[in-house]
Amino acid sequence: MSYEPREFWERRLAQQFDLRGTGEAGLSLAYNQACYRLRRKVLTRALKKRRFDPKGKRVLDVGCGTGFYTQYYVVRGADVTGLDIAPTAIERLRARFPAARFLLADVSEVALEERFDLVNAFDVLYHITEDAKWERALRTLGAAVAPGGLLLLTDTFPPPFRPQRLAEHNRMRPLDSYVNLLRPAGLRAGRVIPTHVLLNRELGRFRFLNRVPWLLYAADRALLRMGLGHDSAVSKLLVARRSG
Repeated sequence: MSYEPREFWERRLAQQFDLRGTGEAGLSLAYNQACYRLRRKVLTRALKKRRFDPKGKRVLDVGCGTGFYTQYYVVRGADVTGLDIAPTAIERLRARFPAARFLLADVSEVALEERFDLVNAFDVLYHITEDAKWERALRTLGAAVAPGGLLLLTDTFPPPFRPQRLAEHNRMRPLDSYVNLLRPAGLRAGRVIPTHVLLNRELGRFRFLNRVPWLLYAADRALLRMGLGHDSAVSKLLVARRSG
């Protein structure tokens, strides 16, 4: 069966409208909560390092899914616009976050007229498997960043000429592929920041550890502090800034 993004994500979120729907569907809710808790810490540190306070800022949450990042920015006082391809996501998040705005659209097809202080695209772009659509989506998001604003996106960033496809709905791309599109658009990319080490990866014969996510979470926090997590098996955060 070929991958049809709209149908895939609508079916998945309709079946599991929690962190398993946007994370590791085959693992426990507790495991996914640990993964997202770690993402939140990495995100908070990245924003603090760049002296970005979400309060009062215009934020675009791309692939808003079950609302994890929407909530993150709403509770911090941001003016949030969520965008997702799945009607289930938009309907439920409109009811949950009445102060936010939500758009039902494919980021590789939509035209965005508004500019945002921050564009959040965690775990989104590698789900666009067609290269032409991926390029169009990245250009659209880059253009949506206001002067002085930030673009946040994640990928595993495998070595050049070795894009990874771990599943039919994933296509990981090298860092250069991102930088080569963002630079001409006026966005300067910083160093990538690992978001996980043991969580959110295939552990092989040690996969039994997935049943103790609290242990993996504690280990990942320690390993990230040690500077690990730069191999191409795990996700990393790229923060790009548009000059003011």
